[in-house]
Amino acid sequence: MASIDDQIREVRKLVEKYDLNIVDVIQESKSAKEPGRPLFNQMLHRIHKGEADGILTWKLNRLARNPVDGGQISWMLQQNIIKHIQTFEREYYPTDNVLLMQVEFGMANQYIKDLSLDVKRGMRQKAERGWYPIPLLPVGYMHNPRIVPGGDNEIIPDLEKFEMVKKIWQFFLTGEYSIVSIKKKGDVIGLRNRYNRPMSKSTYHFILTNEFYSGYFHWKDKDGSIIRYKGKHKPIISSVDFQRVQRILNEKTYPLSKEKKYDFPYRGLIKCSECGCYATPDHKLQAICTNCKCKFSIKTVNACPKCNMALSEMKNPSIIDIVYYHCSKSKGKCSQGSVTRLQIESAIEKSLKEISITKNCFKWIMNNFKGNSIDISEDEKAIMRLGKKKTEFEDRLSELVNLLADRKINSEQFNLSNLKTQKEISSIELEIDDIKNRNIKWHEETEKDFNFALHALKEFKNGDNSVKTGILKELSSNLTLINKKLDITTKKSLLEIKKCYSSHKPKIGDSNLLLGL
Repeated sequence: MASIDDQIREVRKLVEKYDLNIVDVIQESKSAKEPGRPLFNQMLHRIHKGEADGILTWKLNRLARNPVDGGQISWMLQQNIIKHIQTFEREYYPTDNVLLMQVEFGMANQYIKDLSLDVKRGMRQKAERGWYPIPLLPVGYMHNPRIVPGGDNEIIPDLEKFEMVKKIWQFFLTGEYSIVSIKKKGDVIGLRNRYNRPMSKSTYHFILTNEFYSGYFHWKDKDGSIIRYKGKHKPIISSVDFQRVQRILNEKTYPLSKEKKYDFPYRGLIKCSECGCYATPDHKLQAICTNCKCKFSIKTVNACPKCNMALSEMKNPSIIDIVYYHCSKSKGKCSQGSVTRLQIESAIEKSLKEISITKNCFKWIMNNFKGNSIDISEDEKAIMRLGKKKTEFEDRLSELVNLLADRKINSEQFNLSNLKTQKEISSIELEIDDIKNRNIKWHEETEKDFNFALHALKEFKNGDNSVKTGILKELSSNLTLINKKLDITTKKSLLEIKKCYSSHKPKIGDSNLLLGL
């Protein structure tokens, strides 16, 4: 189809040829497949008012590609409201047989319907090949400009942004960043949108919740059902890390920003057992006046408010420097009392001692128990069973090809059966991958837990606030204040370490359960 400028240029030649009087040139860059185009409706209204009695257009399908608009044009021509329609190829008058016009409008309407089906089918087939069929890809990816449609590597990393987006995921996986702080990180490393502007918070949230970055996307199948497809593009993170990020996003934690005045540990990790509000820290920095024994805060003042004696003049004044944690009471009244940081850390150390192991234990476990919690033989049987099932479906595909070749089934039946069989094969392949990854994941998580049990207590005693906070996150995800005590529910995988150590201690050769780190 010629461009709009070319169409106008060509029809102006008809103006000179037929000596026509042009009232106005109406140009509307909007699809004619749906009724309701503003300028089109305005044109018909002006013809009704008598401002013009004919239409000059490139082709009839430029006026309408839907039955409603086409019906209006046809009716106005029959009623002699429109006296003449001139196209580049032919002309139409009220005395003409309207059948030809109706056929042309019908062909234009059918073309739109066929085009819509073809586009949807093409996009669905692209999704089935493993390529996300959208024009604007998530940040960090781009369409390969050097590939023909249907080829390999249709979606490739955007060299400028891929590594930046990868860093954003890695930062967030630490659990130390909120969406606001992760946006600041992105601004610092230079991550920008397609208009070269800093991205919004909502864009960062979209990135961190988009499964495309872990190698999957969703698209409709032939029946309109949403299907999860495994993409062929290069993922930024694993599926396991993607789920971890979703858990971090769902947890209502508020990690302390580095700009805060006091670097309190454990902020946003501890809840009140009574009302469910988060515990908030409160720093008490006070002095007891040596003259009048008045206790006062020395955060903002440097003299006793009662007797006005300066702190610098007092000889060895008693200084009280304590951090308390108490319910924020954001939902209203709460009867739970406060607990000191010292009490909290004593409870944490006690829980860490319960799961601590010796170096001998760690070495022995790593050498002998890597497959203990997962029945490898059962997994192998499951993979063999799924492999056999996959082979059956592949044989069925071969049979379908033979049936089509022998004309025992038509192409529509073949396509339908072929698509269903391909989906079954993809589902089986995904299940096999999940089983294989489950073993890998278990080994990684097990080694991580035993490393934690070996080093956590010592690192907690010697670490700074950020180290202590990180260790508490690994130790438990259920921390509550109850009756002026911190209640810690240790993770199940860490409790299993204690059981394992106790049951195999004679083999390991350790005389004591708890460590002398």
